[in-house]
Amino acid sequence: MKKVVLVTGANSGIGLALCERLLEEDDQIHLCLACRNMQRAETARISLLSLHPAADIGILQVNLGSLKSVCQAAMEVKRRYRRIDFLYLNAGIMPNPCINLKVFFSGLFSRKVVHMFATGEGLLTQKDQVTKDGLQEVFETNVFGHFVLIRAIEPLLCHIDNPSQLIWTSSSNARKSAFSLLDYQHTQGQESYSSSKYATDLLSVALNRHFNKQKGW
Repeated sequence: MKKVVLVTGANSGIGLALCERLLEEDDQIHLCLACRNMQRAETARISLLSLHPAADIGILQVNLGSLKSVCQAAMEVKRRYRRIDFLYLNAGIMPNPCINLKVFFSGLFSRKVVHMFATGEGLLTQKDQVTKDGLQEVFETNVFGHFVLIRAIEPLLCHIDNPSQLIWTSSSNARKSAFSLLDYQHTQGQESYSSSKYATDLLSVALNRHFNKQKGW
């Protein structure tokens, strides 16, 4: 039986590179590209098939910044598949990134200059907005949408004979200093991306503990 691999944000960047690597390792998998933009998803699918003509590649529409879209996608996943062997949570957004010039110039002549450029700490700021669901867009897209997807398709993930694997893409921008449990959606700050990535790291640890307590994980 072919292993089913679902990758969110698979049409470009790290997601597309990941799909290429997966097919290089095993072109007998069923690969599902879960993307917001279907035109770009189809372009990515054609590109992957040009390198692996015999590959089994499907596409799934999902906008992680919309709970309605996530729930519809989860229903479609359960309709198509009996199990998910590998779930790569890769989709994410960094809207309207801007350079904080004050931080840039103060850090340029400090001992933290290497750290600043390596991590972008305090250097890159974003202007977030509220979605139709009433949530901060970066938080919903990078964190909550993925969490809802996981819980919605959980019956397809836990199997005794061959446990599934869940991999969540992190970032060097994930920093504790940008995150607060009192403001986990990061409504008060300007580093929503860093906050969201630190939140995904925390959730990954929590989910790992949760699922490993269940038989078969």
